[in-house]
Amino acid sequence: MIKNIRVGNILSPENDSDIIIGMNLQFKDVLGIGKPFVDRIVRTRDLRLGSVISFEHDDERELHMLVCHRIGKGGWKDAEQFVRYGMDYLWQKRQDRKYSIVNIGTGRVGKRDGADHALIRSAITSSFLPVDLYILNEKERIPAEATASVVPLRPFRIWDTERGEVSIRLAA
Repeated sequence: MIKNIRVGNILSPENDSDIIIGMNLQFKDVLGIGKPFVDRIVRTRDLRLGSVISFEHDDERELHMLVCHRIGKGGWKDAEQFVRYGMDYLWQKRQDRKYSIVNIGTGRVGKRDGADHALIRSAITSSFLPVDLYILNEKERIPAEATASVVPLRPFRIWDTERGEVSIRLAA
C-alpha cells in the first residue's frame, strides 16, 4: 500500500526507510541505484523472476532488489505480479521496518522495453507492505557520489518464489 508519494531522491539521507528497486533477471543495462551492485556481482546461481535480493545499504537501511523483468521487448510481462510477490514477502518477513520504493517501470529501460507502469503501480498499491513511493524529478539527476555510497553491497538474504529463502551464492 502506498502511504505517501514523494518527489525526490530515494537515496537522500532524509529517507530513513529501507529502499526497494526493480531489477532485471540478467542484471544488465543498469544505471542509477543498482549500477554499483551489478558492476561487481558474480552470478553463481540461477535466479528467477520474483526473487528478492536484500543487502545492507548503510548502517540504518537495507536495499531490496525485486527481480521483476527481463531485458528486451516483452520482458516486463507479468512484472506487476513479481513486484507484488516481492513486496508481500518483505511484509511477511520484516514488518518491523519502514520501506520506500522507486517508481518501478518508469525509468529508461521500462520505457524502452514496454513496462506497464500503471499495472506495476497497482501492484504496489495493493501489496500488504506499506511504502513511500519515490518519484525522481526528471530534471533532478542522482549525483555520482550518491550511487557510489552503496558500494560494496553484500547480500545477506535471497528469497525465491518457488524455493523460499535460499542459501546465498552470490559474491560481490
